[in-house]
Amino acid sequence: MDITNAIGKRITTKLGEVVIRKFLGKGKSGYSYLAESNDGKYVIKFMHYEPCAYYSFGDANKVELEVEAFEKLASLGIKVPRLIEANAEHNYLLKEYIEGDLVTELVIAGSLTDACVKQVFEMAQALKEAELNIDYFPDNFVVMHNVLYYVDYEYNQYAPNWDLSNWGIYYWANALGMKKYRETKDVLYINQSADSGLPIKQPFEDMVKNWCESFG
Repeated sequence: MDITNAIGKRITTKLGEVVIRKFLGKGKSGYSYLAESNDGKYVIKFMHYEPCAYYSFGDANKVELEVEAFEKLASLGIKVPRLIEANAEHNYLLKEYIEGDLVTELVIAGSLTDACVKQVFEMAQALKEAELNIDYFPDNFVVMHNVLYYVDYEYNQYAPNWDLSNWGIYYWANALGMKKYRETKDVLYINQSADSGLPIKQPFEDMVKNWCESFG
């Protein structure tokens, strides 16, 4: 199956057959889709092994990595979707669907609330105490009933240059850049260079400083 264009495909899971309805996004590790069955909605994530200029998973099995990450994040109290099935043979995860507002859309619309920003800083503090970072890019967060969820499972060992205040929060501040990136897929609207993975910072430093002082 072509995981880059899976809309309309039917997949047999431990819950029975699900139908893939909508493309949700692509990250460093996989393609995520909204899937439906007679019982409800789910997220199915198909792992890919495409190269990334600024990140490497090594030779690890990505399904196994995500299971470990889910268990670790859940144990720390980070709000993540429930893991329903991890299928290493067919290279996918089936997860709970968090039905709410994608943070990227809130950023673009200028409707990001202080309560939402406060919650991501609270996550970041708990993770720093555990010597971990997560992927703070706003595509990985959904707000449901005023509660912020991290809908990816990826985490890494803590490094200051990749934490929330030095890296991820700049994408939350860059409304116009995120809008242009969403429209064009040109990373130069949000990153300093095409292959660095480093956000544009200079125009947003005052906003980020205010958030860090208020919530950090």
